[in-house]
Amino acid sequence: MDLVEGSFTTHLLGSRVTYTVTPLMFVSALLQYNSSANVVSTNVRLRWEYQPGSELFVVVNEQRDTTSPRLPSLTNRAIILKINRVFRF
Repeated sequence: MDLVEGSFTTHLLGSRVTYTVTPLMFVSALLQYNSSANVVSTNVRLRWEYQPGSELFVVVNEQRDTTSPRLPSLTNRAIILKINRVFRF
């Protein structure tokens, strides 16, 4: 990319996979590589509809630095839990 400040080249690579365990549960994963930031990012999400309209989500996000001489080193990790519940009267 050519900019006023200078030019640079970056390579972005990504892949997404979704697996349906049951009609009420699925797991999805996203893997991305950014050559400019030297980062590999992953996002894995589990969604389960445990009652009609009520869901549980478990999400794991992770970033790794690829400049490490051995395996990519962990720079960030987050585990998120979300529950929503529908109350019917």
